[in-house]
Amino acid sequence: MNGGGTMTITEQLVLGIDIGGTNMRLGLVNDALELTAFERLSTREIFGAECDPAQKLADCIKNYCDRHIEGKMPKAVSIGFPSTINRERTVVVQTPNISCISDNLAIVDVLEKALKIPAFINRDVNDLLLFDLEDLGVADQGCVAGIYFGTGIGNSVMVDGKILLGHNGVASELGHLPVYGNHRICMCGNESCLETLVSGIALERIQKQEFPDTPIHELFATKMDTSTMKEFLTGMAQTVAAEANLFDPDCLIIGGGLLQMRDFPRELFEKGVHRFARKPYPEKTLDIRYSRPNQENGVVGAAIYAQKRMQDLNYL
Repeated sequence: MNGGGTMTITEQLVLGIDIGGTNMRLGLVNDALELTAFERLSTREIFGAECDPAQKLADCIKNYCDRHIEGKMPKAVSIGFPSTINRERTVVVQTPNISCISDNLAIVDVLEKALKIPAFINRDVNDLLLFDLEDLGVADQGCVAGIYFGTGIGNSVMVDGKILLGHNGVASELGHLPVYGNHRICMCGNESCLETLVSGIALERIQKQEFPDTPIHELFATKMDTSTMKEFLTGMAQTVAAEANLFDPDCLIIGGGLLQMRDFPRELFEKGVHRFARKPYPEKTLDIRYSRPNQENGVVGAAIYAQKRMQDLNYL
């Protein structure tokens, strides 16, 4: 791992962290994107009720470094949050699924003071896309859209080598597009968001209401003959087609936990995407790729983001 010169091992490492609603994943990543010391911790245990989230995270990082690099610090820490992040990438604006993380949390300043190293934050889905761009060999394409069907709908779009941020830094919130006739209240507080109909949260509701005796991870394998599951899969396909129609991307990357469930009907799903994509284009040239299922993707993606930030001060 030590690539020569006078740099120490820790000076070549980035601590990548991927925070999810259930688990927090950590790992040390070198300049060649090789991962070591991967750990998975309970998010609820780290961010308990009525905690100081910034201090808890700083303590968690220090404890991790004590275990793996003898208390030394890596050259940077990079964290993906399931949150909206301000455009300057310094403040966690809102994290609906982790109640202890307060709104408008200026966490970069706190972490840099506590750890004495650069700290970078990003939307977790942006880090996932950065990983997939490298892993699938499509980083040099002009426009790539990533859609990740998990608890919600994660969405990230790359245009000309940079992640699309938007005026406030909150672009590509595909899951929060309002859907006509939908009156469900989303975790974000708004009414009619798309992910109240097509997401892991929506599938949990369907399972409880219509298939209480079937585990959620078995729904695609055992209930695809029902109108409910056919309609749900159609909704997933329409979501991807909407993104394709909007951006006409060179490539669509699809991932997330729903696609990792047993016997997910990928062929039927793709037929649905082609059905709803506009004709003749972009439907005729759709390039659909799939994210490689791996718990480590977001950790390595966070490290890629840190490398880009350190190489280019204007990269956000």
